[in-house]
Amino acid sequence: MKEFYELLQLVGDAVPDLVSLLACPVLLLVVGLLLAVFHKKRAYLPLAVGLGGVAAFLVSCEADGWSAFVAYLSAYTVFAVLVSLLLLIPFPVRGKEKDRTEEMYEKFHLPLEVPLPAEEPQESGAEGSVRLEHALSLVEQLKKSDLSATDRLEADALERKLESCRGRALGEEETRQINDCLATVLKMTAKYKL
Repeated sequence: MKEFYELLQLVGDAVPDLVSLLACPVLLLVVGLLLAVFHKKRAYLPLAVGLGGVAAFLVSCEADGWSAFVAYLSAYTVFAVLVSLLLLIPFPVRGKEKDRTEEMYEKFHLPLEVPLPAEEPQESGAEGSVRLEHALSLVEQLKKSDLSATDRLEADALERKLESCRGRALGEEETRQINDCLATVLKMTAKYKL
């Protein structure tokens, strides 16, 4: 412990009082401003705490009592909070980030006169009705098994939706509904291992 007090005394004699009081707060202000300009807000807290530790060491080398030490750390904490307000200033983005946004715009920008994609050929009525009958048969198998209450309600809703498509000419919308219902039914059959 004697060596630690000798180290404090040695540093206290070597470093001028003004430097030990003002070096860390001035450095914190400069670092806070640079972090705000370069949008590196997350790095502020560790740097402020680290500089606070250095400031506490330097002041403990100079201060004679605990009251001066606590007063300095309190003032440093308030100053650090005020400097953190610099991070709220919206500095303009420069350099690569701006170029990256322009690249993304060019990559995903669609011209106004985009030719419409070619329509997919519609399924024949026989193929759509085969899917409808297959989905209905799977729903019947599901309803015969031991389903949970929510799955039973979902199976009933799927059956009603599929029955509404039966006996009609199957257009694109009806085919899409049948495919969606079939996908859900297949998931349920896999769940219950049918």
